[in-house]
Amino acid sequence: MTLHHRQQQSLLSNSDTNNTDSYRSTDTEYNSSQADERVPETSHLSSTTETFFHIVCITAGTGILQLPYALKSGGWAGMAYIALAAAISAYTGKILVRCLYYKHGVRLQSYSEVAEAAFGPRGRLVVRTLKDVNLLGVVGIYIVLAGISIDSLVVGTPVEQFGERFWIAASAVVVWAAIVAARQIHDVFVLSIFGTLTTVVMVVIVIWLGVLDLEFMHARPPTKAIDIRMMPISLASICFSFGGNLNWPDLEASMKSPKKWSKALSLATTFIAFIYACVAAVGYGVYGGHVRSPIFLSLPSGIAVSIAKAMITAHVLLACPILLTAVFIEAERDLNISSNTLGVFKERLWRAVFRSLLMLVIALFALFVSDFSKIVPILGAVAASLVVFVIP
Repeated sequence: MTLHHRQQQSLLSNSDTNNTDSYRSTDTEYNSSQADERVPETSHLSSTTETFFHIVCITAGTGILQLPYALKSGGWAGMAYIALAAAISAYTGKILVRCLYYKHGVRLQSYSEVAEAAFGPRGRLVVRTLKDVNLLGVVGIYIVLAGISIDSLVVGTPVEQFGERFWIAASAVVVWAAIVAARQIHDVFVLSIFGTLTTVVMVVIVIWLGVLDLEFMHARPPTKAIDIRMMPISLASICFSFGGNLNWPDLEASMKSPKKWSKALSLATTFIAFIYACVAAVGYGVYGGHVRSPIFLSLPSGIAVSIAKAMITAHVLLACPILLTAVFIEAERDLNISSNTLGVFKERLWRAVFRSLLMLVIALFALFVSDFSKIVPILGAVAASLVVFVIP
């Protein structure tokens, strides 16, 4: 307990000159030179550009599809909350990484270790539970959405008879193959690039179809400025859409130049907020109180919607391995699954077994969760809001 109080004083006070100096930087809030020197080998680390794509791919996922519905719940005031949530998310992301360096000369390895330094072992347990439940739950939702999207895309084809559950299971197998093959975040960089590109294509299609549909409307459905009663649901959905902070310690650790973390995070968050605002404004502005979640259900059917569905399906499948990597890296570190302790062959074997078992649990979860529009606010309110906006 004494050690815990000493750690709290180191983290929360400014009496340590070394700590205070380490936070003074024009680019970041932590000791950049110290961060850059912590890993001598950089050949397998990520560049700033790679980190940008990782952040966008992780954050700008399926949450974007329910933002017009979030505005339907809370009114146009939700646009201000998108901007506010983006600013707070970027700020807490920088604060979280700053806390990794609270002790001069030592870098904490995870969000959970930061929680332990600040709140003790119980704090670590709470944060670890919230983080893992949130990430694993999001992956489960992503797999469900991918399966549902594929099932709708194959209507009228010979494989239509397979059904929704089959495609959910198939999506889980695809994610399993990727996560077993990948070892570190850098290994899934290509997935981040394609995931970001699919999101951009999907956003362009949604905006384009919404604007075109507006021309054929005799009268636009009514909208509202603010709905106080439904605002909590709207806020929960928006908060969920910025739930990437759980991966930031691992992303920052994977960078060749950690001093550029703040720059990469700020640029990525600004880009994400921009595309969020575009989709939310067009979706709610065109369809008003009749907008549905996900937004695809409100768009006119056709080849363009099919392409957009294919893009978001590809995105969620590509994002899942990146999200899971953060969970697996910390869990495997706690279980001592490494080449230093087990040797190369046993390390790979035990990693594959561990990840396969956890993916089996996620797949079972995904097969029994299908109400996308309800599970998103629940996760946003319970887990994402706490670990992204409150605890840091």
